[in-house]
Amino acid sequence: MKKKFQVSSTFINKDELNSLKNVIASGWLTSGRITHKFEEEVKKKLSVKNAIAVNSCTNGIFASLHALNLKKNDEVITTPFTFVSTIHNLFNFGLKIKLIDINFNDFSMDPEELKKNITSKTKCVVVTHYGGIPANIKKIIDICKSKKIKVIEDAATAFGAKVKNKYIGAYNDSIAVFSFYANKVITTGEGGVVTTNNNNLAKKIRNLISCGIDKDPWQRTFEKKSWFYNVPFYGFKYNFTDLQACIGLEQLKKIKKIQNYRKKLRKLYDKELEPLFQKKFLIKKNYNNKITLSEYIYTILINKKNTKKKRDNLFLYLKKRGINCTVHYIPANKHIFYKKKFKRFNLKNSDYIFDNIISIPFHNNLKEKDIIFISSKVKEFFLKH
Repeated sequence: MKKKFQVSSTFINKDELNSLKNVIASGWLTSGRITHKFEEEVKKKLSVKNAIAVNSCTNGIFASLHALNLKKNDEVITTPFTFVSTIHNLFNFGLKIKLIDINFNDFSMDPEELKKNITSKTKCVVVTHYGGIPANIKKIIDICKSKKIKVIEDAATAFGAKVKNKYIGAYNDSIAVFSFYANKVITTGEGGVVTTNNNNLAKKIRNLISCGIDKDPWQRTFEKKSWFYNVPFYGFKYNFTDLQACIGLEQLKKIKKIQNYRKKLRKLYDKELEPLFQKKFLIKKNYNNKITLSEYIYTILINKKNTKKKRDNLFLYLKKRGINCTVHYIPANKHIFYKKKFKRFNLKNSDYIFDNIISIPFHNNLKEKDIIFISSKVKEFFLKH
């Protein structure tokens, strides 16, 4: 039977299973002691003052928009090359969405493009760290700070990524939101975490994700009037659970091991695909040596100038040989719902990258021989097919 290669795969073993058994045996399954412990470990890992666990990155971004006191029809600048839920958040909030193009270095927001598009109406900028590659976040934050514009980092795929020695999620003057969805570098199945160095914003977000209630159920169990709580303002049901947190704690212990192994796989892919880079059939990415990737995905980008090969044909060619692939992501302006709304924006880089990019298998359950095999089939497509 032909071996099948998945695009992503979890790195979970008996440690997570035993941890789950302990939480189930405790009788406390929702947000509680283990969730608080998980948040503390995230704070330590990223060297950030506040970490608030949420039931999804999507809802973490939505709560952050509320915490920043944005109003309907406020202008927000973002990029199209992200998972559509980020754009849905902005639409659902009633914000005026202005899309700007991405760059070819990190597939994220270009600070110079941002400068050109800021107006007196701009109240917020949402930056996506594409594929776990850090965007030029310090420059973007500095631009926004000088104009009193709020910044949210869509860091869904960037947990563990760094610029120099500073982790994404630990910058002042922004809120970062991460995902621990099942295909991420570390996972809790579903869920995410919001990080910020602003204590007031953190308190507000924590209340917002718990229906606006001023105390979570775990805190109340230690009080005389354990049944009593107050609702100082409107909120949502976006809380995390101890079932997820116990998995997250075990995953945090493994993150260095996970990332180090993926770095080896990335180097091997680069080496095996070098003939295609040399012939300029593929566009080679030259990452800034000051950044550390989260090691989320491995993408290849076809160079249309030097080959007539099509991305969709490569996708089918690999799939027939048991190699599953995907595209990260379908840009917002390509979806039926948003096509007319975003028609006026010039997004030529985003459009080109979307038409020519593909994510190939990249996870900890792959062996070196698997990378060599997958690479051989990619080369076969370009050189012999």
